[in-house]
Amino acid sequence: MDFDIKAVEVAIENANKAIGSKAENAEVLAKKAFDQAEKLIGELTETKSKFDSNKTELDSLRKQLNDLSAEMSKPKFAKGAEMKSWEEEIAEQYAKEGPEMLKNAENRTPQNTPIVFALKSSPYSQKAAVTIGLDTTVEAVGSASQYTITENTGIISAIRQRVLAYLNNVAVGSIAKEYALWMEEVDEQGTPIFIGEGDAKTAISVRYEERNKKAKKIAVSAKVSMELMEDLPQLISYIQTNMMKRVDTATENQLFNGNDTGDNLAGLVPYATAFTGGDMAGTLDPLTVNDWDVILGVISQVKKANGVANALFIANGKLDAMRAAKTTEGQYIRPEGVLIDAQGQITAWGIRLIGTNALPSNGSVDFVGGDLTSVNVRFRKGMSVQIGESGDDFINNLKTILVEQRLVQFVSANDTPVIVKGTFTAAKALLDTTT
Repeated sequence: MDFDIKAVEVAIENANKAIGSKAENAEVLAKKAFDQAEKLIGELTETKSKFDSNKTELDSLRKQLNDLSAEMSKPKFAKGAEMKSWEEEIAEQYAKEGPEMLKNAENRTPQNTPIVFALKSSPYSQKAAVTIGLDTTVEAVGSASQYTITENTGIISAIRQRVLAYLNNVAVGSIAKEYALWMEEVDEQGTPIFIGEGDAKTAISVRYEERNKKAKKIAVSAKVSMELMEDLPQLISYIQTNMMKRVDTATENQLFNGNDTGDNLAGLVPYATAFTGGDMAGTLDPLTVNDWDVILGVISQVKKANGVANALFIANGKLDAMRAAKTTEGQYIRPEGVLIDAQGQITAWGIRLIGTNALPSNGSVDFVGGDLTSVNVRFRKGMSVQIGESGDDFINNLKTILVEQRLVQFVSANDTPVIVKGTFTAAKALLDTTT
């Protein structure tokens, strides 16, 4: 039995050597060795019940024979032969035999008999097999997409817009008509005095005058596809995070800096009074005056104008620098009366310090605020969203989205002294004793 198993192994080895040599008669030699091995395994199988101890060796021989059969089924090429593509083979045969093929084609019967090119290789015969996996299929270079292995998380990364802070810190309301009207007291007459029993009472008077501001509109439109309309969450996200947010940001820019001409709002900065420092003007040592002293100067100025300061908008970069300021010994400069809560909100001597990127980028104003209860914003029409068709939307499978709002801002002339603006550099110069 051991001799027969050895003979099978030798036959399989000879077959593999014949295939590996790529000799011209490789297929004949391999076939002969394969037939011999197959015959011997067949004989051994018939007697395997008598030799149970050799079952493992017999199973191993069968596997080797199967592997040999698979190897023999692959396309073989003569040793040293040049491997050509099927396109090259057709071109080569046509160059050599083209006229004869055409002549035979004219005489062929029936007339639809095809012209035959004998190919030694198929369009796929020269491509080596690869392990099938994501990297060789849907993830491979040139693959159209990876949809089959992709799941939409629903996350939409919106373009970053400024954090809005204005409307939360001023007086906001609504109006039902186009103009906002208020009354201003002007031209006080008479002086109240203490009098004795029976003395004539002092006459006083004041004149009331009407003032008004017209509501201004801000509106934008956008074209969206029906596909986006059908995907409601993404449509809502687009309206909220892009259209509405951009409208709100542009509105806040106007609330701070609008010049009150044409269709522009009247902005807070133009309304504000320049920093003077109030009763602190010219009272501080120029060697020690700092940015925190400017906050005290604003409070003093508002107080002198008979107001109560409650909030101050400060350019973000400047406010960050104030928080990070240190002494020469590396200790943070944080005066008593300056508090920072767990959310990073700052109050200084009772007024809120609100960081913003909305102040002019040219640095002409670092801060503006004071008694913000005197700043009035009234909405004629709050934010509205309309979806409809415009122009050729119907034939293009589009919809038009309109987002708009109408509002007005005003500060009475009696209240502008309690709104203060300036830069920290100029304000510190006004506070020191050399002014």
